[in-house]
Amino acid sequence: EEEEEEEEEEEEEEEEPPPVQERGQGEQELLTPKKILDTHESTPVSATLPPVDVGTFLAFPSPEKLLRLGPKCSALIVQQTDTSDVEKVVMVFLKISSVFKDETTVKTPVHETTDVLMREAFSSATFNSDAFITSLLIHMGLLKSEEKIKAVQSLYGPLMTLNHMVQQDYFPKSLVPVLLAFVTKPNRALDSCSVARHLLLQTLHQL
Repeated sequence: EEEEEEEEEEEEEEEEPPPVQERGQGEQELLTPKKILDTHESTPVSATLPPVDVGTFLAFPSPEKLLRLGPKCSALIVQQTDTSDVEKVVMVFLKISSVFKDETTVKTPVHETTDVLMREAFSSATFNSDAFITSLLIHMGLLKSEEKIKAVQSLYGPLMTLNHMVQQDYFPKSLVPVLLAFVTKPNRALDSCSVARHLLLQTLHQL
């Protein structure tokens, strides 16, 4: 009888592992769809072509998207921008400058892309520099317009990018007094970016 009981116990022990194994398979089955989802999520990042990325960046700008465009980001963005159209240049400038960060990895491509875009624009015979600065000031909320134009949310990036741009040889020095006048005026949006504003004013006074 004792032997029979031992055999039964052994059989019970042997029967225990299968449910554990089944649970393991169940876990794998649960993990599999997640892995497939992860793969689908990451596919657009690695598989998208640069021209598509330019459109994506301009639609929803972010530092990551600008960096993902690679070393030719400035050329790619300028290729897709009509640099003789003041409004388009203003909008692209604001989108590029909106992703500005003090980190060199982001700051450098923002500066480089701005330089290529604005050098191209200002060197065009049909580009109206005065109209550009007027439109830029309106979109930054520093100049009132008859049309209802929504100003950019933060002036930090545009101010820091302007601080770089005004020092470049392509920037018309005739625009310096205009910028100086409007950046000096009391403005709530400018007050919230006091450091960037101070830097730009300091630079403009030195030009």
